[in-house]
Amino acid sequence: MSVHPLPPGAFLIDKPKDLTSSDVVNRLKRVLIRKGCAPKNFKIGHGGTLDPFATGVLAVLVGEATKLADCYLHSTKSYSGRIRLGERKDTGDLTGETLEQARVPDLNPEQWQELARHFALEPYWQTPPMYSAKKQGGRALHELARKGIEVKRDPILKRIDSFRILSKEQGSLEFSVTCESGTYVRVLAEDLARKAGTLAYLDRLERTASSDLQLSSCDSLDVCAQRIEDGVPFTDFKNFFPLDSLATHLPRIELKGFEIFRIRSGVPAEIERLLGMADQADSISRYMIAGVHGNPVALLERPDAGHPFRLQRIFVHETQNPA
Repeated sequence: MSVHPLPPGAFLIDKPKDLTSSDVVNRLKRVLIRKGCAPKNFKIGHGGTLDPFATGVLAVLVGEATKLADCYLHSTKSYSGRIRLGERKDTGDLTGETLEQARVPDLNPEQWQELARHFALEPYWQTPPMYSAKKQGGRALHELARKGIEVKRDPILKRIDSFRILSKEQGSLEFSVTCESGTYVRVLAEDLARKAGTLAYLDRLERTASSDLQLSSCDSLDVCAQRIEDGVPFTDFKNFFPLDSLATHLPRIELKGFEIFRIRSGVPAEIERLLGMADQADSISRYMIAGVHGNPVALLERPDAGHPFRLQRIFVHETQNPA
């Protein structure tokens, strides 16, 4: 059976429940090395963590595509799920221990939607949960939480693009949300319940999109791993996206062939000229890609809108058909 070398790109996985994002990455890494598709030290990572109980879009980036990890980590995400009403868990989701219960008000779906609508219309300050990887004083909050320690956390302004209540069932709400990266949907569910005078936890969560990556393009981890085992060419994978088809949500600057070598060689004048072009572009995006014929050559980043761009990464893969 022939061995197909692994090109730079991303496997889109519908992450199964009860696995960490790192578990998914490690399984694909093992099978790719075992089949000889990649060397032991090849680059692999993911574009944004999902909690173990959650499912949905997980981009497993390989090779030069790992340089796009920050772009997906800091991108807009969409989710669907179920909120269980009348009960609060220490983790904010179904994996935790019940802390307290409360009566659920008799609201119809339209009334719940009216409450949810305010999260997208008004500034939303969200307090990070104790059961999270966020660090405070050099330690992850979840480490402190497991020792029964609770510390004060400062709320963070988060952007909610849309928050829709799809249906109401006995004691639960089906919902969809599109939000800024770093938003804790568990906390959003709790905050919605608090507006209604009750408690809640997240019973189910599925990531349906990560910027330009959609759930419909994903495959299961088992199917993907088996196709690698079977020696299927990566071009025949439904869920493998080559590097030049990724990060389509980012604004781009088109380069000419002669500029590529100078940028990759680190010529200061060429890099300064490129950054000047990016700063003049009418874009509020945090990231920008410079490339030729869809193939990325450089990734640019700025910390905030209004600040100048800086060179974050240079891609060293072979660009096709430079002009």
